[in-house]
Amino acid sequence: MNWFKNTYNKIYFGFILSILIVFFLTRPLNSPYNKFIDGDGLGYYVYLPATYIYHDTNFEFKWFNEVHQKNYEYSSTKNPSENFLSLYKGKYINKYYQGLSFLWLPFFTISHFAAKILNYPTDGFSLPYQLGIGFASLLYLFLGLFFLKKLLVILFKNELVSVLVPITIFYGTHLFNYSIQLNSQSHVYSFTFVTLFIYSAYLFFNQPDNKLKWFLLTSLFLIIICCIRPLNGLIILITPALIPSCFFKTKRHSEKIKFIHILISITIFAVLFNQFSILYAQTHSFIANTYSGDKFYFTNPKLFQTVIGYNAGLFLYVPIAGISFFGIFYLENMRQKIIFPLVFILVLYIYSSWWYWTITPRTLIDYYPILAILLAALLNHLSKISYGKMLTIFILCLNLSYYQLKNYQIHHGILDEFYTHKELFWKNFFKTIPSNLYSIPPSTILKEESHLENFETEYYTGRKSKYYKKEGNYSAVLDSISPFSKTFDYKMPSLYRNKGIKQIRFSFWCYFTEKINGIQIYFKFYNKADSLLSETPFYITPDKIQFGKWEYKEFGHEVYEKDLYHDKNELENIDHVSIFIWNNESKNEAYFDQIKTEFILTNRDYEIIK
Repeated sequence: MNWFKNTYNKIYFGFILSILIVFFLTRPLNSPYNKFIDGDGLGYYVYLPATYIYHDTNFEFKWFNEVHQKNYEYSSTKNPSENFLSLYKGKYINKYYQGLSFLWLPFFTISHFAAKILNYPTDGFSLPYQLGIGFASLLYLFLGLFFLKKLLVILFKNELVSVLVPITIFYGTHLFNYSIQLNSQSHVYSFTFVTLFIYSAYLFFNQPDNKLKWFLLTSLFLIIICCIRPLNGLIILITPALIPSCFFKTKRHSEKIKFIHILISITIFAVLFNQFSILYAQTHSFIANTYSGDKFYFTNPKLFQTVIGYNAGLFLYVPIAGISFFGIFYLENMRQKIIFPLVFILVLYIYSSWWYWTITPRTLIDYYPILAILLAALLNHLSKISYGKMLTIFILCLNLSYYQLKNYQIHHGILDEFYTHKELFWKNFFKTIPSNLYSIPPSTILKEESHLENFETEYYTGRKSKYYKKEGNYSAVLDSISPFSKTFDYKMPSLYRNKGIKQIRFSFWCYFTEKINGIQIYFKFYNKADSLLSETPFYITPDKIQFGKWEYKEFGHEVYEKDLYHDKNELENIDHVSIFIWNNESKNEAYFDQIKTEFILTNRDYEIIK
């Protein structure tokens, strides 16, 4: 109870409680479309059911697709195992590393027994397993935040700063999204163990007692970091910044071996055994590069885009990261002033050289403990000047609000995580209403052909209204009498014969009256014989409708070269596209104006894979 007598501890406890509230209020626990084990997390996790349920000792994962189909409503590919399997020396292996499977083992075990007791399928992916991984991410997050607070107290002796910085790092950076929504990604876990590594390494170098314990713990945390993501082993480069000048002059005394030393050593062995046994079973090598098909382009890093680019810029979406660098001036010594920012910049350069460089902002979550130290140095300085505490809280609140706004915009279709460009960013700077957008950066457009229907001529044969219109005298109306728009039919343009990415964008202004539960847009592709080859539906759902006002919507589709010019059979070639809008429930009126169909040829400047 003495712990709660401290005001700052009460604030920190409230902070942890707020995370739990946000998690349970915003994170669906049993959503068929938002599973806890998903995305890259499937690759990290499948080692556990493979080993303990399916006895897949060779890790071939032949069972995975069938089990995935039973537990997931949809998949991005016909064979979901393609998300994590990669070709290595003629054999398909799981390219993701094994560290997280070790950290998840206790949660997996509890979930497995819970599934048996509660009569859920013991297949490794039913609800108990999903919840187990979800709660694991929370517990490891709390562990990382707790030791970040302890580390900052040791470094700066400022309790206010040691509380404010973890709050800022969580609510003002990408750590928020990857803790609450993307629970099986590796970044929360890397953040925690990088924090633990810095904490234990600092104590090893700076405390006179328990040197062996802190050395073994530092080694354990470094090994876990490397087993999660080997590149994060670069964190070892910061250790010179933690060493006091008197360290090498101090005499060492031998220590007795204690139970804690044996326990840590056994854990180190278990982590290494888990890592190398699985790696060898898949590759017959202990040092295999399982990402052999992926490349770095060190002569062409995307530094500008990853730092201040409109689509992925760290400082543009997480401004507190840029502000933190001012803390360099207030670090303890010259080694820290050089090493801390240099290691962070090195990691930034390496990941911005990766073929999939847009992941750079989220991979830097792993190194947020460095930013936390820089930010703490700055706030420690500000808190000691006149009105410094007020200024500090104002700056942090402004940055937290800004990040939450941008995070909301990205996850509600207002901005695009990969294709936001300058015009889109500033046009929607404060927008909070979810949108339907198909973003094409103007700088990438090589050629385009557009067709506009503004309903001012007799060409449009459907029902029109003169009472609701965005521009001109008329708009199209879809209701119970006429639920379908005219079909907009266009031949594939000649500009598609040029090299480039071929895209179709369909946009319009719309006005919805009450009780409209949804609108559907269909792209239908035909050959010369007018036979349907494929169709793509789009939906305007109620959460993206502003009733009683005009709003702009756009939808798009990429047409692939192989679908346009098939060498073997001309009847498989796309000849023309038909697009129409459907008020599918035929409830009340929906009005449309300024309908534009654009055929656009773009280059690959914004594409990830060249």
